[in-house]
Amino acid sequence: MSTFSRFSYSALFTGLAIASGASHAATQTINLAQPEAVNGAVSVDKNSITIARGGDYRLSGDSAGRSLIVNAGDEEVTLILDGARVISHQSAALYIQKSGDVTVRLAEKSDNLISDSDGSVSNDEPQGALFSRADLRIEGGTGASLTVKGLREDAIVGKDDLDLRDVTLVVDAKDEGIRGKDSVDIRRSNVQIVAGGDAIKSDNLEREDKGFVNLEDSDITISAGDDGIMGANKVDIAGGNLKITQSYEAIESRYITIHSGNIEVNAKDDGLNVTLKKTAEQKAAAEEERGGRGHGKAIDGLLSIRGGYTIVHSGGDGFDSNGHAEMSGGTLIVNGPLSQRDGYIDVDGTFNLTGGTLIAHGSSGMAQTPSDTSTQPIIQVNLDSPLSTGDHFTIKDAQGELLLDYVAPRDFQSLTYSSALLKKDGSYTVSVGGKEIAQLTLESEITRHGKAGRGPRGERSWWQFRSDDDRPPRGPRPE
Repeated sequence: MSTFSRFSYSALFTGLAIASGASHAATQTINLAQPEAVNGAVSVDKNSITIARGGDYRLSGDSAGRSLIVNAGDEEVTLILDGARVISHQSAALYIQKSGDVTVRLAEKSDNLISDSDGSVSNDEPQGALFSRADLRIEGGTGASLTVKGLREDAIVGKDDLDLRDVTLVVDAKDEGIRGKDSVDIRRSNVQIVAGGDAIKSDNLEREDKGFVNLEDSDITISAGDDGIMGANKVDIAGGNLKITQSYEAIESRYITIHSGNIEVNAKDDGLNVTLKKTAEQKAAAEEERGGRGHGKAIDGLLSIRGGYTIVHSGGDGFDSNGHAEMSGGTLIVNGPLSQRDGYIDVDGTFNLTGGTLIAHGSSGMAQTPSDTSTQPIIQVNLDSPLSTGDHFTIKDAQGELLLDYVAPRDFQSLTYSSALLKKDGSYTVSVGGKEIAQLTLESEITRHGKAGRGPRGERSWWQFRSDDDRPPRGPRPE
């Protein structure tokens, strides 16, 4: 397995030279309700207001159906929203067509709205209410907020890097909520997203240093019709609170790392899923190579839990890596399904557990533990019949001290537990609903009670995998 280093998220916005004619000495003020042309800088027609030069522009008022277009060549532009309502009846409400780096800044104590209107969208039109073909940064102000509504398709779309800093943001999208092709980097922000498709997405497959989502010290709530968070190459979560109340797959990427924070996700299918995204041509070549046999060997990908408190509720596989996995700290609770076709842990490669607390449960037919190369003791208990919701699952040590008292959030038949409280060669009593079911002595890194469908990776056969027929239909994304 190759080493994939953490991306550098700093300095994503490289300063571009401002053309010699541009002036930043004064801030231009535009009343969107009664816009006035400014020679060479601002033009107005019945459908749009166009900014053609770099500089700072303070926007207020209601655009009354006009789009705001930025077409400033390579010059940098800052838009200060101060009680602005940018609502378009024709196309994207805010369309950054061509520019150097663009900053959208919220004035203090201002409430702002960017929205397109209901209707169809053609492939040659921008697909979002806020659509940028330049690097875009959205910055908050004290007591300020921004609402973005994508009533036709997506809400916020960046074709390059997309940064959010210190923003209070509400996103409502018919399809995708926040999409940055090269990256989505959110820090110290409060974000609420309701999306019919993916909620947060970065999908650059051509470069391994792009296609990433980084969430730091932010409070984010997501309801998604498809993926909650999808980063083609990397997803990092550090600090803050993330709650995905609804999704098809909650978090999906080639490399997923949870450094810290409080995370709770709900998924119709897989909860945390490491997979290798491919272009259509790559998919066809891979399918031809394996002759349609389904899954092959483990990919070069990693699902890593280093800290934080993570809870996964899944209708399919809970902790799912088509590559490898590791856990060195934090708490991970996987509430998997009772379906015998799904595993609460499903790792194709190695899963090394060296620290932290793991409580994972679901069906016994697909029950998997971390690998026997792990250095922290692991217990797996497989029951003859499912434990019922609300029952207590307890583990006590030889002195009678209670190490685990877990109340089942749903029925399950297999549970895997690991903690620094477990000691090699120690003896433990396992009880369900107050009834003792096993006395276990931990003579090796993995100790099992009862029979499961499979053990550590390497001892399993390939299984028939679930179809994606019920995944929401998605068309090709235009460039």
